[in-house]
Amino acid sequence: MNHQEANPYGVDGYDATTYGDSFAAVYDQWYSDLDDADFLESIISSLPPQPVRVLELGVGTGRLVAQWLSLRPTSGDTIIGIDSSVAMLQIAHEKNFPASVSFVQGDFSEQLPTGPFDVVFIGYNTLFNVPDESALQSCISHVAHVLTPTGSLYLDAVIPNSTEASTHESMQTMATGEEVLATSHHDPVSQRITGTFTHVGPEHASQVRSFAVRYFTPPQLDAIAEQSGLALFSRYADGRQTAFTSDSHRHVSRYSPTV
Repeated sequence: MNHQEANPYGVDGYDATTYGDSFAAVYDQWYSDLDDADFLESIISSLPPQPVRVLELGVGTGRLVAQWLSLRPTSGDTIIGIDSSVAMLQIAHEKNFPASVSFVQGDFSEQLPTGPFDVVFIGYNTLFNVPDESALQSCISHVAHVLTPTGSLYLDAVIPNSTEASTHESMQTMATGEEVLATSHHDPVSQRITGTFTHVGPEHASQVRSFAVRYFTPPQLDAIAEQSGLALFSRYADGRQTAFTSDSHRHVSRYSPTV
């Protein structure tokens, strides 16, 4: 029996909480320089000045919630974030967000907080933490049911630039200056990327953090959205409305109900 038959994530012992629980302690530090602020800026530019109800899928440590509040500090928006990782949510709670922000522990492919929401968004590649197409279909269907008739789903995702199977191993320097041994394996048939980040050094006892990504192409996402009653409203190569082309390696897409 191969790994994919044994586990929908393609890695033995991996589940919906593995990534968050393993990366929570270092997430904010390692990814403090992640260049995706344009994603929230693009969402907020389309919103009215009055308060809206917002749901973030895979809220993690609340990194994007903090950015949202800085961009709309006086809006009075209600923001709910859902995440499967207790460790991630514990850090989010410690940030002392205002009372208008709340968090729910749960798998966003299985359940969502009660709507309706004007905005549902999911940050950089987080959607690809779902294990398979069935989980993605379930997630998008739940989103469609909690959106207002005029609401939108926004997602930010990369498009792998290779169609070849590959395995990579390299030393990477994180935003903190720490060096980790990064390994990854890309299987284009299953559209899956798995790998590890390993701390090297006695002070970390070679701690290993695993990740598993099941990516989907824009046409695949569009088809699943359509099955759930959502239609593509716009797609750009980034949050600055750069034209999306066949050479784009990232897309910021917006879906709205087909009413």
